[in-house]
Amino acid sequence: MTFLYYYIYYITPASIAIPIIIALLRYKLLTPPFKVLFWFLVFSGTANTVNVILPQFHIPNAIVFHIYTPIEFTFISLFYNYLFMGAWQKIMLTLVIVLGIFCLVDFIFIQNGIQVDTYPGTVEAIIIIAYSVLYLNQQSNIETNNSWGQSGLNWVNIAFLIYYGCGLFMFISTNYLMQFGPTVNFIVWSVFDTILVVESILFATGFYKCKT
Repeated sequence: MTFLYYYIYYITPASIAIPIIIALLRYKLLTPPFKVLFWFLVFSGTANTVNVILPQFHIPNAIVFHIYTPIEFTFISLFYNYLFMGAWQKIMLTLVIVLGIFCLVDFIFIQNGIQVDTYPGTVEAIIIIAYSVLYLNQQSNIETNNSWGQSGLNWVNIAFLIYYGCGLFMFISTNYLMQFGPTVNFIVWSVFDTILVVESILFATGFYKCKT
């Protein structure tokens, strides 16, 4: 259990440093959507650090999730905003506003900032999965001489699809899993956090493949 504790709280959050370092080394070569992704990862890494520190001072960290979700969704929507054209851009702006309002209502009236924001997190995951699938469909309709793996955007898109696709169960059941004791939670979260490491590696590959 000691290893799982350090794996969940320290090792997996630290994996975000991999894509951040590669992005910094190649920052001048990054296109606008990749710059958005870079700053999202910086924000995410900062939030993860705060999330780890607060429990050390016996401060509940559920509020971090309530703040994190709308900002995370804004960053990811902006990333995909560069990849879609026309009406989809206006739809994404509307979704950012609507989810932001939902997050505020959930924080004040539903989960009261005491529980993790599973309801907005679930809605967010579903929308991001839809973004990913729409992008895959868009790319399948575009003729190109390049292989799938040569596009950095493809690596990032599949990272989002895997993470939010596999994590949808976690967002739905987080507050319920807490009722089953630390052993079950450590095992379940260690599996999910492995997906987080995979996401970081895919992001790093995307940054490496990015070309202006």
